[in-house]
Amino acid sequence: MGWLRGESDQRPASPADSEEPLLNDTDHDHSRRSSQDEEIQRPHKTTSFSRAQTVTLSILLTTSITTVSVLIYLLATHKLPPQPNRPTNRPHHQNKALIKNVVVLVQENLSFDTLAGGLTYNPDINNIANLPLNERFCNPSNITDPSSPLVCAQPLAKNIAADDPDHSIAGGNFQVYGTDHPDPSIHKPTMQGFVSEQIRAYGINGDLNRAAEVINYYKPEHIPVFATLAENYLLFDRWFAAVPGPTNPNRAYLTSGTSHGHGWNDPSFDHSSLPQTSVFQQLTEANISWINYSNATGFAPDALFYTWTANSEQARNAIKPIDQFYTDAAAGTLPQFTWINPECCSYTSFHPPSPTDLGEGFVKSIYEAIRNSPQWNETLFILTFDEHGGFADHVAPPENVPPGDDIPYTEVARDGHPTTFHFDRLGIRVPTILISPWVEKGGVVHAPALKKEKGEYTHTSILKYVSELWGLKILTPRVEWSASFGDLILKKPRADTPARLPEPVIF
Repeated sequence: MGWLRGESDQRPASPADSEEPLLNDTDHDHSRRSSQDEEIQRPHKTTSFSRAQTVTLSILLTTSITTVSVLIYLLATHKLPPQPNRPTNRPHHQNKALIKNVVVLVQENLSFDTLAGGLTYNPDINNIANLPLNERFCNPSNITDPSSPLVCAQPLAKNIAADDPDHSIAGGNFQVYGTDHPDPSIHKPTMQGFVSEQIRAYGINGDLNRAAEVINYYKPEHIPVFATLAENYLLFDRWFAAVPGPTNPNRAYLTSGTSHGHGWNDPSFDHSSLPQTSVFQQLTEANISWINYSNATGFAPDALFYTWTANSEQARNAIKPIDQFYTDAAAGTLPQFTWINPECCSYTSFHPPSPTDLGEGFVKSIYEAIRNSPQWNETLFILTFDEHGGFADHVAPPENVPPGDDIPYTEVARDGHPTTFHFDRLGIRVPTILISPWVEKGGVVHAPALKKEKGEYTHTSILKYVSELWGLKILTPRVEWSASFGDLILKKPRADTPARLPEPVIF
């Protein structure tokens, strides 16, 4: 296929690639009690029962006994007639039927601290703005020289980033560990190498203001769309990308629980060469409807990464242009599972050089289409980003996690030596929000609260949740390990969700 994503034909040794209520039972009982009271107050000419009264009482008694018997039988066989929809206090795993549609939008290339680092509406957010004054997040300008000038995170991120930071596997190694070849027995994830990697990637000599772009973050007034969504729904401050590397391997993990050993944006993705089972195949085989709405420009929609999709006419027909999403949302005909590809990488995806205000505008349009759709009250909308894009974050990603499979990946690092990755570390934190009338307003989610959850919130948490929601098979060990967010679904919906979001700003 003629899909291309950026410079997908070259390995990244330099930087890699948005009505009146019905009477309830009490009311009916009260009506019956009032009628009976009136009957009791009427004078009777005699206290003896007539033959007609005796027959009537016998019929009533027989009917009551029959009714009770039927009810007992129905209870015993679980065949009670359907009851009206009322909020209940059922456990969350029984509440899953309340969510009938899942919409996922995966934007491009921003770390959590970059986009959410300035949010202050909740002091519990683990971000730059909420760090103690004596714990500023800084990087040395030369990680090999302890006396080199420090570059500290400031709320000075630009609407359009000057450079596209390195987000290859090797670049991620250097950013997290300060070396291209980390040895877990020696190197710790200090998160001190972002500025140094930016300087060596772009040959920045002495211009620390330009190098600081990789560690700076946005003020809330610069990202009113994202800030408003966070304040009204559930923000994760410990959601990690699946892979500490570029876009397509992360999107493969997002949709199949593994990248099948792919660690860079190689032509396999554009040629539908990935052989593993994807969530799209699973859904099709389970007769669950799905559509991959794509705004992609010049590269394959995520569903087309897979050989199965390319070989299935039904699956190919489920890939539609983004305009169809807005039509379907307005008509209330979105499928059970909606996957949205953004444009990449110049306009609305957030991927440099995409302007931030245009990325915000795209997210706003998707949200408002869902929020004002007839399907809103049964929808869960997940907004996340595929990877950190080389931008800095102060929280170290987890190590020693199960990979999706046992296929390693090797690339040549900037120092000219090969480095091998076994997919046993998560990627860097990315901004993620659960959006629905069925989630808490303004909450912040850290590590999983339930003891049964053994892993972390990460991209494959979406697959874990979907498998629980629709009874699908767990695709890979990484999905099995990942924490589900099903326990975050409320027992009753909210009625205070905003129909519109603020307009994006140019700054």
